[in-house]
Amino acid sequence: MNTSDTMIQLLQTVTDLNEKVLNLTQRMENKPQTESLTYSVEQTAKMLGISRTKLYELLHRPDFPVVDIGHRKLIPRKNLEEWLNQQAQ
Repeated sequence: MNTSDTMIQLLQTVTDLNEKVLNLTQRMENKPQTESLTYSVEQTAKMLGISRTKLYELLHRPDFPVVDIGHRKLIPRKNLEEWLNQQAQ
């Protein structure tokens, strides 16, 4: 196989890869985005604009929505939204 044939094969491979990437990107754009049902402590603190320490203080409040799964603490999205609405009133 000469240099010209190798170059043509390489270009064909790059073209095929590019087409696959474009197809994947198009499928991802058409796929509906699903919202997470729960947030981690890190995600919740970031969304609320508070420190993790402050969020851990909130986790000890009886009215704050939190679910313990093993050693993880997860905050349900809908319950957090409801809790925030209650705090705003």
